Amino acid sequence: MATAKPLPEGLAAGSFTIGEARLDGLSPWRAKAKDIHVPSRGIRVPAGPEQSLLARARPYTPMGTADTVSFFSAAEIHAFKLPGGVAGVRLPLSARILHLTRNGSAAPRRKGVVGHRSALPPEDVLMLQGVPVTSIPRTLVDLAGTGALTREDIVVIADDLVCEHPRYQHRRIARLPLRDLLLYVEQKSRVAGLPLLRSALELVCLGVDSPPETRLRLLFGCSAIPRFEPNYVLMDSVGTPLWMDLGCPEYRLAVEYDGGHHLTPAQQQSDALRNERTASAGWRQLVINKLDVRNGDDWVLVRVRQALRAQGWPG
Repeated sequence: MATAKPLPEGLAAGSFTIGEARLDGLSPWRAKAKDIHVPSRGIRVPAGPEQSLLARARPYTPMGTADTVSFFSAAEIHAFKLPGGVAGVRLPLSARILHLTRNGSAAPRRKGVVGHRSALPPEDVLMLQGVPVTSIPRTLVDLAGTGALTREDIVVIADDLVCEHPRYQHRRIARLPLRDLLLYVEQKSRVAGLPLLRSALELVCLGVDSPPETRLRLLFGCSAIPRFEPNYVLMDSVGTPLWMDLGCPEYRLAVEYDGGHHLTPAQQQSDALRNERTASAGWRQLVINKLDVRNGDDWVLVRVRQALRAQGWPG
């Protein structure tokens, strides 16, 4: 059996269109060889390492009427904190398929694509490595209009996007400043996701570092327990700032979420020192981990209430 000749360098690097193949002198026979996958008409994907979503989407956007990568695909490119990731069990199966939005009278219709039609003003589209993708705020609005995400899910995503704080060695700069997001939403109208997004923005808070911290913050906020402040700064016994995921100054209780990275010896040593510093400042520290979260909201709240009572709360 004859072995197919290697692809030209420009085509072997990633997905390409049939038009690009012709320009590179690729024969129709070679474009149908077994080492080339055909995900949709006019698109070819060479065998090799897994490509990024942005690279896989590139050939789809210049074909026919220009299309823009959008919705869940844009969210993956922008690294949104979706529930369970793009493959999350609560998301529709279509979340894993390429989403394209067209400025025109009809949505894109082709194999392997979820098509949308919408008027996208220039400011709602970014060019990333030559690929048009909906902007971060536009993608957030679009996701809010899918019906697949709850208000809490939207708050989780927005908390991460707007997060900024000056913590030592862990400084965060907002990918989308909260004031810019609020202004964007204020200026928008007649977009399906606006009501849910506006409702979610009432709960968004600066300085929250992870989705579990956001979900704990929201859980505490709707429960009959004393107020906890996110990203609370405590001065320890020697006057050094100590940042708390959630702090209740009234009863001097700090709640920390313990993620998987806390299992390393170095992090465990750091956590032990942190606990000592918290105690020396007259505070109590309660650590909530992913096993607690898996046990459900009631379990988490029982632990928090017990810690609060130990600090003098009469509830």
